Amino acid sequence: MRPDPYPPLVDDRGAAAVEVATRVVALAAALREDAADLLAAESLTLPLADAVWVLDPALGPQPRKQVAARLSCDPSNVTVLADRLAAMGLLERVEDPGDRRVRALRLSAAGAAVRERIGGALAQAAPLGALDDRELALLADLLRRTG
Repeated sequence: MRPDPYPPLVDDRGAAAVEVATRVVALAAALREDAADLLAAESLTLPLADAVWVLDPALGPQPRKQVAARLSCDPSNVTVLADRLAAMGLLERVEDPGDRRVRALRLSAAGAAVRERIGGALAQAAPLGALDDRELALLADLLRRTG
């Protein structure tokens, strides 16, 4: 486990908010660092991995514009990412059930397997690996409630 570079702050709401923000940023940095080797093993860059993550199979096929909104990028960037993922066999373009004129994006079976492997490995890696199942579920719930 990494040493804690952020000592606890004073007990007030403003200080607590600053501490939460600081720790969320630190958590994100630690996860990206831990993910680097995992992504390299899957031949994914961070932008490709972000696209794989956004294309959650539970959400079904997603239009390019929706994926772009979730990635906070231009739809033309999604086209480039989709082309690369499709060439790797990780993505499929399918007819959008809501609009047959639109091609939606979804992970292939291989893409869903990659997504699952990355998620499972990150759950076991530090810093999330230091949490038990209840703590991890609580953290996920708290973060979901914040937006």
